[in-house]
Amino acid sequence: MKVTMKDIAKKLNISINAVSIALNEKPGVSDAMRLEILKTADEMGYINEKHHYLSVFSKTNICILMQSYYANTGHFYSIVLRSIVEQARNKGYSSILNYFEDDDFEFPDCILERKVAGILVVGKISDTNLNKLKKTGICVVLVDFTSLGDTCDCVLTHNKQGGYLITNHVLDKGYKNVGFFGDLDYSLSFSERFMGYKHALTNRHVTSRVDDYIKKYSILHDTEKYVLDNRIDKIVELLKNKELPDVFICANDSNAFALLNALNSMNIKVPDDIGITGFDDTPLCNKTMPKLTTVQVQKELMGQIAVNKLIDRIHRIDDVQMTQLLSTKIIERDSLKK
Repeated sequence: MKVTMKDIAKKLNISINAVSIALNEKPGVSDAMRLEILKTADEMGYINEKHHYLSVFSKTNICILMQSYYANTGHFYSIVLRSIVEQARNKGYSSILNYFEDDDFEFPDCILERKVAGILVVGKISDTNLNKLKKTGICVVLVDFTSLGDTCDCVLTHNKQGGYLITNHVLDKGYKNVGFFGDLDYSLSFSERFMGYKHALTNRHVTSRVDDYIKKYSILHDTEKYVLDNRIDKIVELLKNKELPDVFICANDSNAFALLNALNSMNIKVPDDIGITGFDDTPLCNKTMPKLTTVQVQKELMGQIAVNKLIDRIHRIDDVQMTQLLSTKIIERDSLKK
């Protein structure tokens, strides 16, 4: 049996007239009620049966796409996602979160059925899959990632600035040998933070052989898999094969936390024997012993700006695409010597 407006009205215990007003995008019901009616109509199969309502329904949804492995990477993206959902709701949109695999990409149903006004991609996506999304004609904004091979609106942290600031900070505190800890192959953000670190070393004339210095004191590859799996024993092995610096600049707070645990298991004390800094200023920083000095990233603001940029793009589809960088600042705690 086909679903009717009467069925929808009965399920929500409202009038048929209210259902008709919402589905035909006429004034007379609140935004909250309109969203509830549209969601119920979609769940009951009414939208698919009445294709001329799809354009109405698509104006109320934002699709959030994120690679599935980011779901287990700690607090950073959970804070960004919460901010996106809250800001979208404030602007009258519902959010539909879908995880994807970059090497086996499939369009979620909400995109295939044209039930979204725009798409936010949080984190990394390949140029091939980004191009597929753009070919749908649905507006796309990248969050915490940018593509070098395809133009797109982006909202990013000024990662290079953060890496530069924190490196100068530890040099100003008197640390001589400064290493970087983080897998440069894992994300663009890590690479940019490393470039800020390297730029600071060069500008401060720490050494005339910067690349040799970095190689001596840094661990730049094959670390993220151990951090994500909490394989502290493997991180200990990496440390035992290096000449340890006076301080490690870590690619993010999760790396710093794993490194701290590895050093503790080796009876190397932080900050007495070695200093550590993180990046992102997640809640984890206040839970470590000692509490973690880090670089603060505007996570909530990133989500808010991403939603605003997407809505602006929906209404100004031909405007020049832009990348917006959010500034960073150092949050001093206890993982460096005073």
